[in-house]
Amino acid sequence: MSESPSGFPAETSIEAPSVHRERRRRKRTFWQRLLRRVRHTSWGLVFLTALVVLAVLAVGVLVVVTNARNKVEDSWQSLSRVIGTINQKPGTELTLADFERLQTGVDDLLNALQNATAQTSFLRFAAGLNEEWAQTFLLLDAAQELGQAASTILAGVEPTLFFLTGGESAESMTIQVSAGERIVEQLRLGQGQFVSAQQHLHRVREILAQFSDVSSVTWLSTVRNLGAYTSQLENLNAILLNGPGLLTRALGLDAARNYLVLAQNSDEIRPAGGYISTYGWLEVRNARIIDYDYSPTTERSPIPPSERTVTEFAVPAWWLQYESPIYAAWDGSWSPDFPTTAEMAAWYYDSGRNPHAPVNGVIAIDTVGFEYILEGLGTVVVPGYQEIVTAENFREMVYKIRAEGAADLEHKRFLAALYRQILGDWQRVDRTRGVELVGAVLRALQEKHIMLYFRDDAALNQAVDILGWSGRQQPAIEHDYVLVADANIGASKIGQSVVRHLTYDANIQADGAVAGRLTVSYDYFATVAESDPAIVNGHYLDIDYDNLLQVFVPASSTLIGTDNVDYEVVTSRGDAHTAFVVKTHVAYNSGERFQFLYNTPPVVRTDGPYRHYRLLIQKQPGTRGEAISVQVTLPPGARMVSASPEVLASYELERQILEFRVTLETDRWIEVYYTTN
Repeated sequence: MSESPSGFPAETSIEAPSVHRERRRRKRTFWQRLLRRVRHTSWGLVFLTALVVLAVLAVGVLVVVTNARNKVEDSWQSLSRVIGTINQKPGTELTLADFERLQTGVDDLLNALQNATAQTSFLRFAAGLNEEWAQTFLLLDAAQELGQAASTILAGVEPTLFFLTGGESAESMTIQVSAGERIVEQLRLGQGQFVSAQQHLHRVREILAQFSDVSSVTWLSTVRNLGAYTSQLENLNAILLNGPGLLTRALGLDAARNYLVLAQNSDEIRPAGGYISTYGWLEVRNARIIDYDYSPTTERSPIPPSERTVTEFAVPAWWLQYESPIYAAWDGSWSPDFPTTAEMAAWYYDSGRNPHAPVNGVIAIDTVGFEYILEGLGTVVVPGYQEIVTAENFREMVYKIRAEGAADLEHKRFLAALYRQILGDWQRVDRTRGVELVGAVLRALQEKHIMLYFRDDAALNQAVDILGWSGRQQPAIEHDYVLVADANIGASKIGQSVVRHLTYDANIQADGAVAGRLTVSYDYFATVAESDPAIVNGHYLDIDYDNLLQVFVPASSTLIGTDNVDYEVVTSRGDAHTAFVVKTHVAYNSGERFQFLYNTPPVVRTDGPYRHYRLLIQKQPGTRGEAISVQVTLPPGARMVSASPEVLASYELERQILEFRVTLETDRWIEVYYTTN
């Protein structure tokens, strides 16, 4: 092919004249060819009509399914708002009207689900042709069963709620100890409903089991949420089913029960709450406290076991070593797991053949817990001292009496008298104060300022575990985990002036392991300490903060480095956790920052097409709500799909980084779903 002077091929040159120009045929599209054939064939019109009908049907089906989903979603969000409102209310402000609103929300959701099922019923025969339709119908069925379970549970507890509120919708709930027998009777009325709810929940599990392979993140989130709600209702329903028997035993309705009470001074923090400065016992019969007493803790009070029994337990080599090791069982517990501490204390008390031994359970109340109870009571007049004690002056009164007392025992005698009076006032409190008191106790239980342990009663312990009232340390297996436990070894009551902050950086590796970096910071400044009664009244042997620190991480983790740690770190390995133990020192009017770097085993699990990272942060008993910052770095190429709680910030610095901030008033979970290349 020759080129023209212009550089174009001769055949297409703009200068070359064309004698015969062939008409170019325009290429018809598929749809144009189809329409041309339709015009010339008898079956074409029928085909075209059928095609239009199918298109209209497809659009109609899409509209019906979308409309059904929207109605269910609106009802679900409405119910979530009701639940959120109730969850934000203090226990003292909950009324029968709140539960009536909850019942209305559940009923509205059930109506929306039933309408959605009716609207889409004509599509069920074709569910096998469309995976999304099939999953929609399964989820509708599961949600209906779950809604029926919730409605049935509410119906079952209605008699109990009616009794607790006196039948008045505007009246707040109150619980007197002496009301326990009547509560048991009301719960028995609802047993048939709870059995029915159990059957509905079983059917939910059967339906959700069919979602073994979920390819859509929308469906995955929905299935996981339904599974989580099902677990919550299963736990609640189990307590209600067993409630009459549990309360019968706990409240001594069948036989008298004896309880050991540990008054923990969380100003001198210990792993499971605080130094036991005073203790007491309660005898409960027919849901009434029929006898009780409080005493100061000394070398002979309570009476210790024989030294020959010290072989009953072994004190870790890294823990405080007593001249008489037996005392480690009473006040020297090294474990942040309250059931472990409670069992040792009960053994110590029973082995010493103290009053009302053997005890059936242990109740721990720390300094903050007593402040909450005093808020509920208002004021308490201490007999023999003529002092009026409130939540505001409680600590000031204790340390003032200690500073002025002729002997070290004087403030303990005052505390014992105060605690005896609190128990006495509790049983005589009127309805108004009873409402305030029950709210204060519930708050203390939720925040681990009051903890419960029952000896030889697995069902009762399981119930308080579910409610979060046991102070139990959860195992750190198959998920990431952090628990930081302080132990003030300076024998000083300065804990309220020492502010602790935690920062955790979780760098997730490609294999699901985590390169962890945990920073424990302390602020101990004079501007705060100068208003602390414990320091103002000079109650300290050493004003500096000397601490035996335990950092609990997932089992089989390995420490690879530290920063600003001057003492040797001991690694303590167990089946459920690995702990890094070290002494730390924070000088008065200063701050310190201690850092631990470690590698965990693989803790990320596969969930359908996604990867699921879970982190449990447990609160040390006795501590007030402390701030914790968590930074999660995803593996290279990974992208977040969803997270709970809400991500505070997200960064793109070669890898995606997620920021979370939580206040550790209770144990907290952080969960992240992500995809990888």
